[in-house]
Amino acid sequence: MTSTYATESITESDARSCFRSGVHALDDYLARHAIGNTTQGIGKTFVLRGTGEEPAVLGYYTLSMAELKADNLAEVLTMRLPRYPLPVALIGRLAVHQDAQGRGVGAQLLGDALRRVLDAATHIGCVGVIVDAKDLKAEAFYRKFAFTALADNGWPRRMFLPIKALLAAQ
Repeated sequence: MTSTYATESITESDARSCFRSGVHALDDYLARHAIGNTTQGIGKTFVLRGTGEEPAVLGYYTLSMAELKADNLAEVLTMRLPRYPLPVALIGRLAVHQDAQGRGVGAQLLGDALRRVLDAATHIGCVGVIVDAKDLKAEAFYRKFAFTALADNGWPRRMFLPIKALLAAQ
């Protein structure tokens, strides 16, 4: 992928772009729910638009806030944590168009999402980022970027990346 690509907030035309990732639930979300959720503030969807002969939308991700119980993070974080739920950012969905898979689009989308989280974390409390890996392939993808599984049983598998790791990587 070249750096000439940039992610932007979703538009109506993005939702109508006939996006095909190969996962019906992800394709359906973009087409039917992403605009409404963005408008209502439930989750903000960002798209990577193609140019020329490429698909109109190369990929997308959705960000929202969430919370985790400190008990879930005890083994991942070495610091003492309060017992109440802790604020985290959630990458709720991340998908790449079938025609763009294997070209680094997923890594670019994840990097963009993490930069947005870091920016937000300078203004609001956030101890880290969570994702829900849908299968072994998704889990392997997130592990390449230092996400750690909070539990190893069942799917989707919740994974976590501490905000301190993002800050250290800057």
